[in-house]
Amino acid sequence: MTEISKDTMYKVRNRSASTVIYRIPEMNNLRRTWTPGEVKRISYNEMEQLSYQPGGLELMANFLQVIN
Repeated sequence: MTEISKDTMYKVRNRSASTVIYRIPEMNNLRRTWTPGEVKRISYNEMEQLSYQPGGLELMANFLQVIN
């Protein structure tokens, strides 16, 4: 079994037909912009921090897809 650390990287796809943008103030005001179908590599820590943002869980459930 593989252990997950905060630095573990995942491929994540914008599965919607629209642009997805989010900002995470706790990560030095990190701002991500995803075009439709775009795939980015992001850390487990970033996904965790996104889940704490207003609307973050909705973005993850309805627009972003972990493909790792």
